[in-house]
Amino acid sequence: MIKFTKSKLGALLLLFMTACFLMQRISIIQYQNRNNSNSVFLEILHPTSVHSINGQKKYEDFSPQLTTSETKSVACMVFNGRLGNLMFKYAFLHIISKSKNLYPILPENFELSRYFYLPEYESQEQNSRRQDCDKIKEREIERWSCSYDDKFTNLTENKAVYFHGYFQSWKYWTKYEDEIREMFTFNAEIREEASDKLLHVLSEMGYADSSDDVVVGLHSRRGDYLWKAAKEFGYVTPNETYYLNAMAYFRNKFPNQRVFFIAASNDINWLRGKLGREENIYFMENNLPFIDMAILSLCHHVIMSSGTFGWWAGWMSRGTVVYYKHLYTPGSSFSTTFRGGDIGDFIYPGWIDLA
Repeated sequence: MIKFTKSKLGALLLLFMTACFLMQRISIIQYQNRNNSNSVFLEILHPTSVHSINGQKKYEDFSPQLTTSETKSVACMVFNGRLGNLMFKYAFLHIISKSKNLYPILPENFELSRYFYLPEYESQEQNSRRQDCDKIKEREIERWSCSYDDKFTNLTENKAVYFHGYFQSWKYWTKYEDEIREMFTFNAEIREEASDKLLHVLSEMGYADSSDDVVVGLHSRRGDYLWKAAKEFGYVTPNETYYLNAMAYFRNKFPNQRVFFIAASNDINWLRGKLGREENIYFMENNLPFIDMAILSLCHHVIMSSGTFGWWAGWMSRGTVVYYKHLYTPGSSFSTTFRGGDIGDFIYPGWIDLA
């Protein structure tokens, strides 16, 4: 029978622990070498995703990384506002987290999760890591709500951060536009309801679903924009002249086709009173906001008014979008949310301005 002294047992235990450590280090080094040199192997297991940006294909590598969600620092956001505002905030948080190697935290019972599939919201770590946001005392505050703020590109990677702002610029995620479009695809239930309602309305209007017919969504934002405080702040909402000019624009753009208009508004009675005599127009009523947005996004083209709701409906349609050129009252507080008064960071390239 072999007998071991305490000193010999200690030496054997130390040798065993050293061997385990070396095996772990060798495994990590082999993984890193394989990750760097055997790209063909990784391509087979984890194919790259192809995105089309401005007509050019971009490839984004989704190969596994040693950093996991447990080791990433959190990115938190003050989520407030309604549907359009929440979409801008989430798009920014998703992309900045991706570029800075952070783990984005979303609120419990997040409204957007009822309409879209959000990969972070489905993560099991969300509940356990929300408390990490409470440990962050400072806030990263945007300089302009409606313009691109390049200071966020200089943020330290994998350092916890808490954002406060609206981040209403397409420039934050222009390199990932296809990814944002995929995420902001309404879930199957909403798509089905919106599609059924739109087809029902169009059939009543005599729509033939052919190349001879064009469907244009029209959104009018009024309501809170008419409040005294909103006007003093600098918010502007278009009058009927803008909508009539926008409708005329599309009729002139498609002179040999029938143009149908599907209108949504938070003041539908006002809109009907101003545009009710126009040909081939239908005024939607009693829909929830996300259904209205889904219906407008299914149209070929969109006429938007003020605010972010119509912005997203137009962007999601991928068609021609007409916008009201006077987005703010000159010299107002709201005008300062556009860097130098320039609306180019907010308005998507190629959209048509009218008044």
